[in-house]
Amino acid sequence: MVRFINDNREVDSSSSARLEVIGAGLPRAATSSMQAAFETLGYTPCLHMANIIPHTDQLQLLLDAAREEDREKRHKMVKTLMAGYQGLCDFPVFFFLSDLLDMYPDMKIVLNKRENSQVWLNSAWESLGFFFTWKFWLTGRLIRTDRLWHALNMECVKMMNTKYGVDNVWSENAYDAYHNMVHEEAAKRGKEVLEFQPKEGWEPLCKFLGKPVPSEPFPRLNEKAAFAMVKRIFILRGVASWTVLGAGVWGLWKLGLMARRSL
Repeated sequence: MVRFINDNREVDSSSSARLEVIGAGLPRAATSSMQAAFETLGYTPCLHMANIIPHTDQLQLLLDAAREEDREKRHKMVKTLMAGYQGLCDFPVFFFLSDLLDMYPDMKIVLNKRENSQVWLNSAWESLGFFFTWKFWLTGRLIRTDRLWHALNMECVKMMNTKYGVDNVWSENAYDAYHNMVHEEAAKRGKEVLEFQPKEGWEPLCKFLGKPVPSEPFPRLNEKAAFAMVKRIFILRGVASWTVLGAGVWGLWKLGLMARRSL
């Protein structure tokens, strides 16, 4: 099973589980490691963008919520998206940080970070940059999942400008502006934020969350190779979809030509 392509997890959306913790860091800031860490500590299941992209209904819901300007309607959508989950990491936090803080006032905020903004920028662009380009838009135009993901990425670009005041999502300013917003939104509500890097290990995280330190090592999941594979898969299936369409059009043209000749 390839993350971002397949997701076979079953989540009981009717359970009474509520969101208890978020990894508020941007994508490519150890979000997969944080998901694994949260689940090890009992915040299970924990939602990550990798669990949303394979499901067009969830991806559509996320996109609709990101575009919804009515606060009450948006909260309802976010609640549906989060049903059954106790933890959350990655892209959804970026879109709904303020909403989540209002909807789940008791949840803990962990701001997972990279060493600095330049390290994050290099990693994010290398892994995710393609999915923000016209090449991805064109390649995946015939596949609904791809169209939705690209549209969501464009909403990210728009929000980074309108909400965070940054013209270029691929900049160190984007990283810094977002982190400042996390602290500002938390401060408005009198909430503490733990800035954290996986290399610090379990101790600071467990102390902040009030959890015992596990005996196993802190999970370190680097998805650089996974993103490279995901990119290849998306390109190949996109090209295949256009090839099938082209073959179909060519076949219909040939049939039409043969029909005219038989008249």
